[in-house]
Amino acid sequence: MNLKIQCPKCSKRFAVDDDLTGKTVECGSCDHHFKVEDEMMIVERTKVYPGEHREDDFLNRLGRDSGLDGGEEKSASLGGGGGGGPTYAPQLDAIMPASAGQKIALGCGLALISIYGFLFFLGSSEGGIFQDVLLDKRIILGAFVGFLGSMLIVVGAKNWRVKSVLFALLLFGALMALVFLRPVHLTPYAEISADEVVSDQGDESAGSLDEEGIKARVGYLGMQRKIDAMVQKYGAEGEDYVVGIFIENMSGRQYHEIEKFLMKALSIPPNEGIGRYTRNNEKDSLLVISGLPLDFDTVARRCSERLGEVTTYPEYRLVDLELSPTLFAEPSDDLLRKIADPEHPAFFSNNLNELKALDPMRVKDAVGRLANVRPNVQLLHRDKIVPEFMRILAGENDPILLSNLGKALRIWAAGDGASVQTAARHVKKWMEGDVIVPKSFVNYLTDNDSPEAPAIIDLLWGQDPELWSKQYMDLGSGVEKRLLFHLDESPLKLKKAAILVLAKTGTQRSLSLLEKAKSSGDAELKILAQNAIDAIKSR
Repeated sequence: MNLKIQCPKCSKRFAVDDDLTGKTVECGSCDHHFKVEDEMMIVERTKVYPGEHREDDFLNRLGRDSGLDGGEEKSASLGGGGGGGPTYAPQLDAIMPASAGQKIALGCGLALISIYGFLFFLGSSEGGIFQDVLLDKRIILGAFVGFLGSMLIVVGAKNWRVKSVLFALLLFGALMALVFLRPVHLTPYAEISADEVVSDQGDESAGSLDEEGIKARVGYLGMQRKIDAMVQKYGAEGEDYVVGIFIENMSGRQYHEIEKFLMKALSIPPNEGIGRYTRNNEKDSLLVISGLPLDFDTVARRCSERLGEVTTYPEYRLVDLELSPTLFAEPSDDLLRKIADPEHPAFFSNNLNELKALDPMRVKDAVGRLANVRPNVQLLHRDKIVPEFMRILAGENDPILLSNLGKALRIWAAGDGASVQTAARHVKKWMEGDVIVPKSFVNYLTDNDSPEAPAIIDLLWGQDPELWSKQYMDLGSGVEKRLLFHLDESPLKLKKAAILVLAKTGTQRSLSLLEKAKSSGDAELKILAQNAIDAIKSR
């Protein structure tokens, strides 16, 4: 049996199954929820006019599904005042409340589009997560999110399909408009054809590009933003806080090795770091160092010393670096054989290249090999190897490496006054910082009669006389006056150590103080003094 009901809010009439009596339904016209009760039911009487045939029962049967399983129920309804032709009642699910799953789908669709739009608006600003995303990729991602969210909205809003479609299209359009309107903070890369680049190795300026050519080649916009930010923060000197290094054909692994080298070589604090902007489909990179004052010439020199050949553009604070082909090459079996055999003609040149490697273990091994060259081997490339030793000395603190480096200097830099002064300066710095001083460096200073050696050895000997007595003896009688001072004024431990050194290096001028030491109350000191007197007199 079918029932006629009327919405108490909008007076819309519907035909429903009688099994909905006592249940809550939703009006398909105004979405109002009400319970099907007796007062909501309408009893209609068929109106028959003279001469009219009674065919409506037959027609109603033709237009009505007889199924009881929720099929479509069509019947006439009275709309707005009884006028007009017959209309069909809505489907049964159109007047039922939305399910929990449909409500979740609607909420997820609205949330997906809204949250993505908010994140995109923030992330497409400079420095945001979408900064380096190209427009075509933004369109694809935005279209996918918009389509998925729109479908969820349409599925979730079952009772207002047309309105939901229009609303979803509105949100989709707004999202895509946002994608198109937000700026793309990505430095464009422009290919430079070979005929645009003038190359002449005989003239340093011949390989230069004009301003537009340089900026197009490296993608200068990202670096320019850094310079503008530093100028705004530090004034006219802000340009000194930014340096760019452009490198072609650099992989991600190579970048991390170069980054570690630059951080150490330029004393860049960890909180500053180095920004990387990829170019040419990630084949090339522009490294931007900013946030601290940088000497442009120092940066270029550090790159030239270790990384490869450089071309500088000081007016743009830009270094164009061509990486050395051997910088990241793994040693082959043939190369390992050459660098290990001092008799091989390529031993010195290959170990010189190893000294420039970014891998610290390769550098350490090369120093060890060059420190153990036999005396009868002719030293080649001394003018290039010694400067590499000085460079390593300035930046390394590995005790084993420094010990081998001191041994290598005794072989390669003997009689080199500049190297001796540099070594003495570093030894004093180590002493001030309580760093263990390698004996090889002190021996190097002693071998070359460094004027700094006596004072350095005296300080070290005063801290540990047993460890440094040999170096004190190597100084000879030239430090006898200082030893006599220790014999007369220093604590008992240093007096005994001084007597032992005087027994090897002392002269007749030491005898009077040694005789005086024999009158001491310490029995060991008396014996040591007598032995020293006998040794001096026997010479």
